[in-house]
Amino acid sequence: MEQDTNIFNLVEEGNVITLFQPIVSLKDKRVIGFEALSRGICSNTGRVIKPLELFNIARSEGCDIELDNLCRKTALTSFKSIPNYDQFILFLNLDTSVINNNDENSKINTIELTDKLGLDYSSISLEIVESKIDNESTLAEFVDHYRKLGYYVSLDDFGAMHSNMNRIMTSKPDIIKIDMDLIRSVSVNYYQQSIISSIIELARKTGALTLAEGLETPEDIIKCYELGIDLYQGFYFYKPCVDIHTNFPFIMAKIDYLVLMIKNKLKENVLIRNNQHSGFDFIVDLLKRDSVSKSQEEYFKYLLKQIPNFEEIERVFLLDSKGQQTMDSINNIGSISKKSKSFLKLYENNSDHSLKEYFYYLGKIDSDKFYTDTYLSNATGRILRTMSCTVELQNEPHILCVEFVDSAADNYNLKKVGT
Repeated sequence: MEQDTNIFNLVEEGNVITLFQPIVSLKDKRVIGFEALSRGICSNTGRVIKPLELFNIARSEGCDIELDNLCRKTALTSFKSIPNYDQFILFLNLDTSVINNNDENSKINTIELTDKLGLDYSSISLEIVESKIDNESTLAEFVDHYRKLGYYVSLDDFGAMHSNMNRIMTSKPDIIKIDMDLIRSVSVNYYQQSIISSIIELARKTGALTLAEGLETPEDIIKCYELGIDLYQGFYFYKPCVDIHTNFPFIMAKIDYLVLMIKNKLKENVLIRNNQHSGFDFIVDLLKRDSVSKSQEEYFKYLLKQIPNFEEIERVFLLDSKGQQTMDSINNIGSISKKSKSFLKLYENNSDHSLKEYFYYLGKIDSDKFYTDTYLSNATGRILRTMSCTVELQNEPHILCVEFVDSAADNYNLKKVGT
């Protein structure tokens, strides 16, 4: 840490500037707001001091609340100077010490500054890092207080450190900002995609929007769009700067380019999915061939002979009309190593699959086949999709279940289990 900074002089002289970074809605094809990012200016040298160092110095000297108030005042004043500011939302960071210490003056200052500048409460979203707040009830009270006034409240850096899903349910924020470590390289990491999908699902159930921060590549942005993220922020659109409005034409060009890429990607996904399902359907029709005339033992031998011909298949098993597995699973040796450790043995002969979606929903849809959502294989780490369909074995109905490798998704899953 640099020792050239007198934090008391800096606060007294108001030596703080605000940089703005755009926050984008791709569905609306526009910038919906800006995050305010503070930088200190050293009173002695003119050196620019980044937020982490700035607040570390302030905490060590016991004036972090005073610094936070200064940063908030500067951000609100700078926001007011942006042309057509009333068409945007300001995302305003609050230092967690303000919340943990339940500082009443800071609460009053925020409201008074908003009123003094003639800003609507609904044009401001207060950002807090929930994992740094000591008490859940304190977090809930903070969110409730400001939401009743009309402010928005965002949980920042969610998914980092010790983020607690339960805190979403407790605080019911308006916006959940997903941490950049979860977002970075999401286009090639199925684990991250699954975690983000869970956050998105929980956010929707509580009425919150999701925001992906730290975006730097179009591939990650497109994947976030496919997963269902609502808002986007990152260097790809623009780095934080003082005069953000001047750079709007460049930002809008980036948005237009991304929208075009997303449309093309969605069309490609539909084509790939249709072709893949056609291929799966062809394989299933082959596996069902002449099943009516076969006993279960004969059909098992037939499947044993056919399965190695299809690298798309990882595993096949058969259920009776009650959802009970009636024979051992057939594992495709080309996909599954004999040394692979897995829990597949838990799903062998006589196990109950009646509550599995591939059994339960098959009889409740207007189709002779049911495909599950994708999931990770616990044997290989590949991305699978289970297909189920009805087969007749000597006039007895059974359910054939085939675990197909979802090549469209698996091609992106470059960080597989065991590699």
